[in-house]
Amino acid sequence: MYRVAVCDDDKRITETVSTMIGGWNSEVQVRSFRSGEELLKDYRPYQAVFLDIDMKGMNGIETGKKIREIDKTVKIIYLTAYRDYVAGAFRVHAFQYLLKPVKEKEVHQVLKDIFEYGQPMGYEVLDFQTGKGLLCLPTDEIYYFEYRERKVQIVTKDEVYSMQERISNIEKRMKSYGFSMPHQSFVVNMLHVKNVSTGRILLDNGTEIPLAQKKQKVWKQELLSYLAGRVEERN
Repeated sequence: MYRVAVCDDDKRITETVSTMIGGWNSEVQVRSFRSGEELLKDYRPYQAVFLDIDMKGMNGIETGKKIREIDKTVKIIYLTAYRDYVAGAFRVHAFQYLLKPVKEKEVHQVLKDIFEYGQPMGYEVLDFQTGKGLLCLPTDEIYYFEYRERKVQIVTKDEVYSMQERISNIEKRMKSYGFSMPHQSFVVNMLHVKNVSTGRILLDNGTEIPLAQKKQKVWKQELLSYLAGRVEERN
């Protein structure tokens, strides 16, 4: 039996998300809560908790921290209306973030990642100090970093963020998360690489990234090693 909790101070959202979960598998046991206090008061082991960040009273970040004190393995999926995640959210080790209005397809994909794949393909959430403040992003949402006009641009599906940093420092920090440097001005997420040709890397969002001639052989080997590792994770 799958056990899932949904916590949001908006009754419409708890009902909608609960219905989406039931639509994925009618055997999932779903319990709904309207506040972090209510969830914690009657907390029992869950495999997943869908948790609103911006709640009245105890917010989702504080609730998540309390959950982590008593349950180290539950997958926390944050629901948020903002792409700039609240500072501190990354410390809770969230499994995923879903933007409101929540889409049924995304809820079902999260449930598949948790329950069907055995070893969930969760992605680390990292913090970046940008010009607009602290930004928390799951690594899979980042397509690439580009050094331009003495700043590093963080390029995601929907937004571009800017920060003061050296691209070499970005390469070192992101290497263990599947990122590689095919050109002196770019650090690319190999998760999003669709195709490689002479001097060019095509990402799955249609963006072309330059591949330095002197790096072609080494970089292609890095990509092959990365892909082989992903195959092993799936098996």
